[in-house]
Amino acid sequence: MLDCNMGSAQLPFVSVLLVTRNEKNYIERSLMSLINQTYPKDKYEIIIADGKSEDGTLDVIRKFQDKYIKEGLVITVVTNEKKILATGWNIAINAAKGEYVTRIDAHAEAEPDFVENSIKAILKVDAVCVGGKLTSLSLDGAENVISKVLSSPFGVGNSSFRVSSQACYADTAVYGLYKKSVFEEVGYFNEKMVRNQDIELHSRIKAAGYKFYFDPSIKSTYYTRTTLSKMLKQAYGNGFWNMILLKKGSSALSLRHLIPFAFVVFLMLSIIWGYFWRTIWASFMFGAIFRWQENALFVRDFRNVLAIYVPTSGIWLGVYNGYIQEDLICEIQVYEKLS
Repeated sequence: MLDCNMGSAQLPFVSVLLVTRNEKNYIERSLMSLINQTYPKDKYEIIIADGKSEDGTLDVIRKFQDKYIKEGLVITVVTNEKKILATGWNIAINAAKGEYVTRIDAHAEAEPDFVENSIKAILKVDAVCVGGKLTSLSLDGAENVISKVLSSPFGVGNSSFRVSSQACYADTAVYGLYKKSVFEEVGYFNEKMVRNQDIELHSRIKAAGYKFYFDPSIKSTYYTRTTLSKMLKQAYGNGFWNMILLKKGSSALSLRHLIPFAFVVFLMLSIIWGYFWRTIWASFMFGAIFRWQENALFVRDFRNVLAIYVPTSGIWLGVYNGYIQEDLICEIQVYEKLS
């Protein structure tokens, strides 16, 4: 087992990647979590692909660069001219010096042993990417409605990285640590995709015969969208690009992606059934479902049901528009190494 107290010369070098644009309110929190890692500072670097931020994000980053270079931690900023998420990831990957690369959003924080546990996991399993448990919170730390939805199996489709507590091989990984060599073989993030680039990339990785691994000791926190309207916009984009992937023959989607939609349909049908039969059918069925859940209070607050209904409606509106979109060209292509 890897001992991160051993001589640093024996440890693999890791590149930690972020893509930013106007993240002044989040970047300091995210960077501090990456700086305070238990992994030796001379064995990892932080690369930030910034999309020409205009809100002071770069000023915050420069302060960190000046302060921590003295401790041996290199923080590099590269410019993402296109201001596209996938392009930012690709630029950062190509700038990476590490044998392994891991990525995290500016809206997220990594636990202090995030890099250490990721390396431990990938060195002991047969996988090219390992990821861990993701917890969702509101920006002020309160357990608001949106964060509850993103932590419920009915809101996120029973994803292992959201609800599982057992280490296992999985169909995807969130904020994963990748063997950098896998990008050379299967290609980089698809820059024609505005959303769901990771789903499409992971589909190609699995098609090449490689595996993903989930380890609950690898922990991070995501700070959610603060309003339902922002969540709806994000959900619409996810639904739209999911359909584009499906039309292009991608095998990235699975039945678990249908769980939130099926849940909302069930709620609506239960309400209609109860109305016409003048019974308490809906209430009875709500209770039957949620009593086996630890978060049984979830459905008792109508806001929680609404919070699932809103993004699910957005997803399926996006799915419909993606389905009728005939002139959109989104070829699944392999991106060559950027010059």
